[in-house]
Amino acid sequence: MKTMTLNFLIKHRSSGKFFHPTGGGPHPENGTKIVLHQDIHEHMHWTFEKVTGHWGYIKHVSSGKIIHPEHGSLNPGNGTKLVLHSDRHWAALFALDSANDYVIHKGGRYAHPVGGSPNPSKGTTVVLHSGVHDAMRFQFVSTSDRNEEVLVYGNPTMVGKWKMLYMVLNPIAEHVEQLQMKIGKSATESVTGSFKYKWERSGGLEIGIVKASASESFKAMFEKTASATWSSETTRTSEIRVIPGKSVVTWQFVFDVQQGESRSVFQSDLFEDTDSETKEPEALQYKR
Repeated sequence: MKTMTLNFLIKHRSSGKFFHPTGGGPHPENGTKIVLHQDIHEHMHWTFEKVTGHWGYIKHVSSGKIIHPEHGSLNPGNGTKLVLHSDRHWAALFALDSANDYVIHKGGRYAHPVGGSPNPSKGTTVVLHSGVHDAMRFQFVSTSDRNEEVLVYGNPTMVGKWKMLYMVLNPIAEHVEQLQMKIGKSATESVTGSFKYKWERSGGLEIGIVKASASESFKAMFEKTASATWSSETTRTSEIRVIPGKSVVTWQFVFDVQQGESRSVFQSDLFEDTDSETKEPEALQYKR
């Protein structure tokens, strides 16, 4: 998986054909239809300009024109053709949903090959329709490798920190504490937005995408985690033996991944004890 915020191709997943302006020229006229074609050249490159949230313009790189529903309606009907036009307005906003392989218009309909065939012929017009099926899925791929998906919205951001789980200071008697530890995607701190990014999946995340954007120290922490860190939240019980006069503070390393409205907090299986609530563990110290 490659992160790319500049040029990409829009590929019909089932047929392998691509979005093109009709005629394939570098400067198509306003109203030029978007069709599917197997050829690859620089005049069918696209880029995405974010406008608000996950909505933005799909721009034809060589002409600077953007994709519109024909006649520019905010709520176009089924079968409305997609065309290029130089105007920029609310009705030209789209979202590129790489988690589900959808091209979504702001009005709620999706890009389809007209007729809905899984293997449309060369020159098939791309239209908007409310139906959802395998033949209306599109992928966003590198201009140099048609099989390599790109991250149109860029990498998510990730931070990590040690979080205090338990503390007993200067105990006067020896005893055993039962500690409840939550591991995995936090059910209370994680927020799923209205739009799903490529790295998000049910109960966890695509580790390769997030790891690719992490610092070297975070990558090292990734390598030390078990799969339970990146799955749905579970609870484990652990015993801690407390010794008289010896303070014990138990810490857990937590990863926080965010993009747009989405936030996923992953409580890792990496734990460390220190002897003070003001002394966090060193970054790469850990134990299972």
